[in-house]
Amino acid sequence: MENAGAGYFKKEDAIMSKAEYRSAVRSRQLINAALADLLQEKALEKITVTDIVRRAGINRGTFYVHYLNVPDVLQHLIDNTFSMLREKVFESPPHEVSEYPSALFQCIQMELEKDMAFYQKVINSSAYPMMQKNLLDMILEYLHQFEDRMGFGDHAQYMLMLHFCAGGIACLYQEWFAGKIEMSLPELTEHAAHMLQKILEAN
Repeated sequence: MENAGAGYFKKEDAIMSKAEYRSAVRSRQLINAALADLLQEKALEKITVTDIVRRAGINRGTFYVHYLNVPDVLQHLIDNTFSMLREKVFESPPHEVSEYPSALFQCIQMELEKDMAFYQKVINSSAYPMMQKNLLDMILEYLHQFEDRMGFGDHAQYMLMLHFCAGGIACLYQEWFAGKIEMSLPELTEHAAHMLQKILEAN
């Protein structure tokens, strides 16, 4: 009987843990969505914890279980986004030089398609510079690893070209989410990859 009771309580604990996990995930989603909405109305530095909990419909205690302050929410969002994106980009690099740009843009497209409405709000807000820096760093790191295979003899020239390309890519997505580029995301992926490939081949 004692063992059966122990098994029962372990089962109940497991069920409770799953429920608590779902609740925690739900709370973070509400907080993240609230921040994304508020970023459309005011600059990041003017958003308060009170603003977020009111918009999310939660109490302050729930907020502080997950985050320290408002900038911490955004930092976690960016860290999580780029952790998943980097995993996709770097887990299986292409074998052919001609596939580098396409593989990169396809990974970015897949990540954006997970929640287009959310990314549109963040990219069109004052928070985008933080996301842009992470995007630039990832693109530079991705392309830099292929320097030897690209056959460049001048390292300084290659790095200058990479910074030029990375900056252009980051601005391209910002313009697209702002509605200034009239094409679908898959079309943007295809055209951007083609342009980057031409730049790499020309040098």
